Amino acid sequence: MWSPTRLSPASGSLAPGAARRLLPRAALACFCLLSLSLLAACAGYQLASSAPSILGDGTRTLKVKGVDDPTLHAWLPSRIRSALRDEIGARHLARWVDGGSADYEIQINVVAYTTRQWMRDELDDSVLYDASLTIEAVIYEGSSNKEVWRSGRINYSDRVEDVQEQAIAGDLITQTMRILADRMRNTF
Repeated sequence: MWSPTRLSPASGSLAPGAARRLLPRAALACFCLLSLSLLAACAGYQLASSAPSILGDGTRTLKVKGVDDPTLHAWLPSRIRSALRDEIGARHLARWVDGGSADYEIQINVVAYTTRQWMRDELDDSVLYDASLTIEAVIYEGSSNKEVWRSGRINYSDRVEDVQEQAIAGDLITQTMRILADRMRNTF
């Protein structure tokens, strides 16, 4: 009866010790080949967090030129400024300045901010809201006031269970500023 442990050189097969030595070498060769293939496939690609932004390498200064808010929410512009400052600083896109001259100035235009009741409970109290924030950002060169970049419309929508308007807006603003910072990184 045939058995893999009874391979003999006379039958043209490998000896028992040789088969055990070849298996790890073949596995190592396959692993090396796979690793080299993966490295070659990723050549030229880099992480988005290390890519340059439209503001350069992170050493330039940026300040808010203004926040145009057509809504009746007086607290919205300050929350947008704060979230933008946090996101720019966390990603090291630029050095933030509050006043004086800066290499770049950013204008945020709020296109729309809406919260709508979506669902009510048996007591006719709202329990779910659809909330949406749409903005557009324009970056100007600080010295010449020449437009450098325009984000296009950025919209973030969510369904929330909170009834306080400012609490609903907090996550919307944060997520919208993250999308804006992502677009500032994509220079292609």
